[in-house]
Amino acid sequence: MKIKEFTRQAIKLSAVLLFTAGLFSCSRKNSASAFVPSLDTKTKCRIEIAGRYQNFEALEAEFDRFNEFYPDVELYYTYLDDYKKSIFTALAGTNAPDIFMTFPWMLDKSNYSPLLDNTENIADFEQTGIELSSINQKLLYKTEDGSVPMVPVLCAASGMLVNEDLFNKEGIKIPVNYGQLLEACRKFKNAGYKSPVMFHNSEILTMASLIYPLFTKNVMQNKTAVAELNELKTEAGEYMRPALEWLDSFKKEGFIDFEECRAIKDNYSAVIMRFFEGDVPMMLASADVVSGTKKRESLSEAFTNKPFKYSFYAFPSLENGAAVLEVPSVEFSVNKNSRNLKMTNEFMRFLLRTDELNNLAKIKRLITCSTVYSFDDVYAPLENAGHLYQLEIGIMDNAYSQLRMAGYQVFTDKMTVDEAVKNFGKF
Repeated sequence: MKIKEFTRQAIKLSAVLLFTAGLFSCSRKNSASAFVPSLDTKTKCRIEIAGRYQNFEALEAEFDRFNEFYPDVELYYTYLDDYKKSIFTALAGTNAPDIFMTFPWMLDKSNYSPLLDNTENIADFEQTGIELSSINQKLLYKTEDGSVPMVPVLCAASGMLVNEDLFNKEGIKIPVNYGQLLEACRKFKNAGYKSPVMFHNSEILTMASLIYPLFTKNVMQNKTAVAELNELKTEAGEYMRPALEWLDSFKKEGFIDFEECRAIKDNYSAVIMRFFEGDVPMMLASADVVSGTKKRESLSEAFTNKPFKYSFYAFPSLENGAAVLEVPSVEFSVNKNSRNLKMTNEFMRFLLRTDELNNLAKIKRLITCSTVYSFDDVYAPLENAGHLYQLEIGIMDNAYSQLRMAGYQVFTDKMTVDEAVKNFGKF
């Protein structure tokens, strides 16, 4: 198990550098929701947070901000390699983390039940003192008894990175619905662009950008469909049909050069660096990919020599306007057996405020989980898109996983739509 610790000195330096760069856009002292400590500010203790991000500068900056109120509280973030397995070991150890990362995809997988059994009910205000009203409630997961075992701190969505300069150069309108997408792609093809739309070489993950919103829109109001999909009933495969038929039709339009795409060897850095070459109008990507763009601008010789304006848009698969499916990218759970539970909850109370949630999102370059949509400029186009919320709608990860696999089979001509539909629940 690989563990990496960040000392408070390094955290403080990171926060100072970020402040100097102007990333902290608002003053906590002038905020209407200014944080007021509820415990003795001279308290001395240590709080450990475990996660699977190798670098989490945004959280480290929050440590420093919290230390302005509690200077003697030591906060550490520990990166755990092979997180899906190592977090169980960490929680069973003598130095178990006080807070640990959890994810929505854990919720419908029974092997993660023991992990979630270690969580405090964060919604129990009398016990925790934590107020959840600053969080977008559509991102919250509640158990049948109303408990909240995890809270979102960063949000993500799948869509596309758009080279706005290419659209301006060719006099093409950035598409916001399916008709406009087809028109834009045809114009780019006529202008000599081999692949107006590109993606990384894992077509399975690409399905999130292409068909999640369309599929979700089709079933979100049908409670029977949602239940049958979550139960992975074979007959529920029929609910995938419209999205798979659309996918098959779009693929046949010829606007994606598969060989060009397969040259992109990973779904993060390679995607970004290929996009920065400057000849890709639309690159399918997740917000997690977007979070890495800023750091890589200077690493791309092509982008450094010829920078361009780029933004993140919803992929316009819908006839009546584009939409994104939002899901928490990172959630935090509190270890109910924490040796410093009161201070741990105090840190969570501090973190789950509008100012801090927006700060996290801005530094990490992800989407905020707060009710006040404070976007990084790269996400500005999402303000005009539709927003769907997986946890609110209730379709769980196992169902989306089946959709991804079915879409992959159709997209790569390994199955017909009929075959993919019949194999729902068997992938």
